[in-house]
Amino acid sequence: MSSRLNYLKIFNLGLGFMVISMIWAAYNAYMPIFLGNFTKSNTLIGFVMSWDNIANLFILPFFGALSDNTRTRIGRRMPYILVSMPLAGVLYALLPLQTKLLSLLVIDLLFNIVVATYRTPMVALMPDIVEEEHRSKANGVINFMGGLGSLIIFFIGSQLYKINKAYPFFLSGILSLIIPIVLFLTIKEPKIVVNEEKKEKQSILKALATVVKDQNKAPFYTLLSIFMTIAGFAAVETFFTRYCKIALGIDESVSSFAMGFYALAFLVFALPAGFIATKIGKRKTMMIGAFGQGILFLIFMIVRDFRTIQILMPFAGMFNALFTINSYPLVVSYTSAEKIGTYTGLYYFFSSLAAIVTPSSFGAIMDFIGFNKLFLAASICLFVSFAFLWIIGEKYENTMS
Repeated sequence: MSSRLNYLKIFNLGLGFMVISMIWAAYNAYMPIFLGNFTKSNTLIGFVMSWDNIANLFILPFFGALSDNTRTRIGRRMPYILVSMPLAGVLYALLPLQTKLLSLLVIDLLFNIVVATYRTPMVALMPDIVEEEHRSKANGVINFMGGLGSLIIFFIGSQLYKINKAYPFFLSGILSLIIPIVLFLTIKEPKIVVNEEKKEKQSILKALATVVKDQNKAPFYTLLSIFMTIAGFAAVETFFTRYCKIALGIDESVSSFAMGFYALAFLVFALPAGFIATKIGKRKTMMIGAFGQGILFLIFMIVRDFRTIQILMPFAGMFNALFTINSYPLVVSYTSAEKIGTYTGLYYFFSSLAAIVTPSSFGAIMDFIGFNKLFLAASICLFVSFAFLWIIGEKYENTMS
């Protein structure tokens, strides 16, 4: 008989995800504005906004596999969290203080390298400490905390931004110094017992090759679906405040506040999304999320009234939750405890690759075709994501339950 889910432990782990969400919510909302102070090229801004994902493409998978191979008295993941999270917080707080493009780019590059070194180990902690049957619920709690972090930035951070553009970044930076200590004191990593005769060094390239060549295409198609969904989400999140400012004449603090309703809906549906998946299956739940979000983006393209967009924002957050909550547990369910960090790296490899491709290409679409075509391209990505999940079909449903 399996043990019950320790919600207190998952809540504590969720604090780390809350800070990560706060960091990227403010980064995606305001970094394009900071860059816009030095350049008017959407293509260039999109390219710079993809730098973090370029770093993530290589660093996240590498440190996921590296943490699988790490053995210390405090665990496999904790050393990376204790060192890198505070350093990343300091660099993050320096971003809004830069007065020249070169210094902004240098600090940004350093920040994205450092933050990538602890992100995968932190994410891998969840399946490390939670049994397979409870991971959807646990991921719901964790994403609830992540949604809370986004909510803090969009509602409270947007007001702090009005006072001083640096304050939202200071808030996340300070928490990045405190939360690692909380995680260290409250979470004890389980010891992984490995048969020395069968001990194998984990490699992200080997795992990728295995997934691609495997006759069971469910893992590969799932990763491709995640790739397309992240592509659609990343483009809209990156350019939403700039789109509203230029195309609709809405101040960035107002549009950022509106995105708070998106985060609020995600927060509300984080837990239900995990329970829904246990009833109808992860694949079907993710299909609903991808298709629904695709339809909404088509509506956003047609509608030019900001109030209507505000009204629809909560539904976008709901569909995002249905997909996102179940995507990571689905990926790591395909592997063993020894390779969780490596498969977490695979998850982020496809996510980061999508986020690299889309900002600059979607920025070019906005420059040369039109601002509202941002939503058309995003909706196409989501419909393709839906198609990959559809292709998987009932044949692999039992492997995803």
